[in-house]
Amino acid sequence: MDLASFNPRDPATSRSRRLGLAAAQAYRDNYGHLDVPTDYTDPTGYTLGTFITTMRDAAKAGRLEADWIAELDALGMIWDKHDAAWRARLTAAADYLRTHGHLAAPATTPIGAWLAEQRHHAAKNELASARADALTRLAPDWCLPHGADWHRKYHLLRAHLASGADPAALTRDTLLAGVKIGSWLHRQLTTWQTLHPGQQHLMTALDLTPATNPLAPARRTRRTFAQTVQLLELFLHREGRIPAARETIRVDGDTVKIGAWLAKARTKHRTGQLPADHASLVAALFDGDWTTEAAVPAVPA
Repeated sequence: MDLASFNPRDPATSRSRRLGLAAAQAYRDNYGHLDVPTDYTDPTGYTLGTFITTMRDAAKAGRLEADWIAELDALGMIWDKHDAAWRARLTAAADYLRTHGHLAAPATTPIGAWLAEQRHHAAKNELASARADALTRLAPDWCLPHGADWHRKYHLLRAHLASGADPAALTRDTLLAGVKIGSWLHRQLTTWQTLHPGQQHLMTALDLTPATNPLAPARRTRRTFAQTVQLLELFLHREGRIPAARETIRVDGDTVKIGAWLAKARTKHRTGQLPADHASLVAALFDGDWTTEAAVPAVPA
């Protein structure tokens, strides 16, 4: 049966309809869809491919009655092969999004090439609004306004942090899936003012900004005079003598130039620049004059 001989009121056509619907039902039950090849003949010898093509052509020409359309719709009829193919690609894009968290698929992959084509059409205002809306509902940034590479790396880092990883554990050398994500993050945070507001918004959503930069070296809390006096006391107890000018003490992973500090305190005391309460703290650690290089540590009580 072809469109030229198609007459929905012809008894022969009605019989073909019953056969066609039965064959379509069997095909869908077997394959789960009605994307039937045009040259397909079923195991009984029925040319289902021709029947499906005729139904499409008849519907397009306005010659297919509503009850025929309803029965075919109930079987999942694909009226527009091109639209069906596009929808299948959209489904594949949704699968990619669920797996990777973004639509920045490499253009060397089938889904990446298809998405690149959709972006190209959108940029030229040649993408149907319904299709553009479907892609936007899938992922608002599907057009990759900041470039595919930037979006891939951003979402790689986003997924890493979403898994429960501590941002404080990130370093310039951090690798994720072979990507130097630590170096990439460093570039974003040190060139923050040059980023697009949209990029800044996405980074801020991860709580990664110059103010919260986990890659910035931790600022050391300035040690108080009294705390340094305690370190001097520790040195005196350990060594039993006054520290030389270049001697240091290592405490909690920190190296303190305790000899230079004491020499500086002596100089300030001699010139009247050391507060009396500071001088008293140091003097309490020595027997006699603490400002000489021969000062003797006090014996612990």
